[in-house]
Amino acid sequence: MFRNIGYVAFAAASLLAAGTASAADWLQGTYVNGDKDSLMDEAIFCDGGKAYAGMGHRTYTLEERDGKTFVVLSSNGKFTFIVAGDGHKLLPADDFTKEWFTKTGLTKDPARTDTCNW
Repeated sequence: MFRNIGYVAFAAASLLAAGTASAADWLQGTYVNGDKDSLMDEAIFCDGGKAYAGMGHRTYTLEERDGKTFVVLSSNGKFTFIVAGDGHKLLPADDFTKEWFTKTGLTKDPARTDTCNW
């Protein structure tokens, strides 16, 4: 019985990890800030939860809440974006993000091929 419980727990964790990895595939790329007065021009999202924003290495996670997908970018604080436009637009989800990153949102630039080299 205990072997089966361990197997079920392992299978569930594997499926969850696979779902998160495939969800991140659509996010990968460069998102340009629509707020031209911001100190943050862009955010680059890569595989494995890696990101580049504000001239430094960052990390991100994806969260599901109330049927919506959020991208949480860890930097000098946590910037939270709500995913819109089939993943091509990231809108600020809280006051901290609006004040310190963007008031208007980030838009994916399909012509950019930036990567995270770390």
